[in-house]
Amino acid sequence: MQILIYEYKQSLRALKEMKTAIEAKTELSEQDIQDKTLINSMISEMEFAIQWMGSGRNPDARRGADRTGAYTLDPKLIEAVVPNRAVSEERKLTAHEQWLLDDVLADLTVRERDVFTLVKAEGLTYEYTAELLGLTKSSVQTYLERAERKIKERKNGSLFLVS
Repeated sequence: MQILIYEYKQSLRALKEMKTAIEAKTELSEQDIQDKTLINSMISEMEFAIQWMGSGRNPDARRGADRTGAYTLDPKLIEAVVPNRAVSEERKLTAHEQWLLDDVLADLTVRERDVFTLVKAEGLTYEYTAELLGLTKSSVQTYLERAERKIKERKNGSLFLVS
C-alpha cells in the first residue's frame, strides 16, 4: 500500500506542476481554463484517495461511527468479517467465536452480508455503499435493517449464549 500511496503522491505533484504552469501564463485561453478545471478536479480526487489509503477510512464519512464505534456485535467479531485484514495478536478469535461469527453470517443473504460488512465493519456511508453495490440508498438501509434484525434474533437465541 505504501508503494501505491507514493505513486499517487508523485502523480499529485505532477498535477500541481501542470496547474502552476497554466497559472503562470499571462493570458488564459478557453482550453487553458478547461484544462485548469480538469486538473483541479484530478488534484482533489488524488488528495481524497491518498487520504483514504493513508487512514484506511473514508474521509467523507460524515457520521461519527467508524470501526471503533458501538456495533451490534462485539467489535472483535466484526473485525474478523473484513476480508484481507489481519487480526492483531491480542484480538485473535477463539475457535468458538469464529464458529459463532460464521454461523451468524450464514443466516444473512449475500447482499445483506455485503451491506452489513461495508456499513458496519468498514464504516462506509449508505450513499457510498449504494454506489459500490449498484443499489439505492433506501435498499442499503433495508438490507442493513434486515441483517441487524437477523443478527439480533440470533444473538438473543440460545446459540449465542457463551458459557
